[in-house]
Amino acid sequence: MNIFYSPANLITPKLIKLTGQEAKHATKVLRIRPGDEIHVTDGAGNLYLCNVSEIQKNDVICNILDTKSEERKSPFVTLVVGLIKKRDRLEFAVEKSVELGADEIVVFRGDHSEKGNVRLDRLESTVLSAMKQSLRVFLPNVRFTKNLADVIESKAESTTLVYADETTDKGDSQSRLDNKLMLVVGPEGGFSESERSILKNKGGIPYSLGDKRLRTETAAITITDRYKNGLL
Repeated sequence: MNIFYSPANLITPKLIKLTGQEAKHATKVLRIRPGDEIHVTDGAGNLYLCNVSEIQKNDVICNILDTKSEERKSPFVTLVVGLIKKRDRLEFAVEKSVELGADEIVVFRGDHSEKGNVRLDRLESTVLSAMKQSLRVFLPNVRFTKNLADVIESKAESTTLVYADETTDKGDSQSRLDNKLMLVVGPEGGFSESERSILKNKGGIPYSLGDKRLRTETAAITITDRYKNGLL
């Protein structure tokens, strides 16, 4: 099954419009034609079964046949990952983490990050593609922050904070009772002492990913996967 995405402002009680790359993918790649049935999500928990009624130059118009709504599962998982200089590796980490269940992605420039820039538009495209690939109906938010302190300081009191730490031998975190979970992975150069202090002062729980040093993208995927499988 293929899922298409349409934002809420292009959805009415009876009709959905696909536009831009979504319309192009539907018509040019998948060869969707009038009369075909497709599934569309608004990224906010709703999945629509639709019948294609009209194909325009840049848009696809669909009639809504049925709607299924899904509640977001708890906890809400935010993956905070240090900036990776190589764009393809950062996008790979984001893609796989979304497929594994991350609800939000925050990229930060760490004290030990190599120089590099973030293309948010590319990351947003990666997140959208990963959401559709994994048949999810909630579109994760992705953002960039200039340092770790900014995102950690904004952490709500009801959020459990767990960070990957190669200096600890703890393989299990304490039981989670909160409805939000923040998983933090440092950049290639690891956390600075200042960043470690911030994590500890905010009640962060150090978590070991093993006795081998992992690349940032591997650590991000591993810690997300361990949460998904109940090992965290």
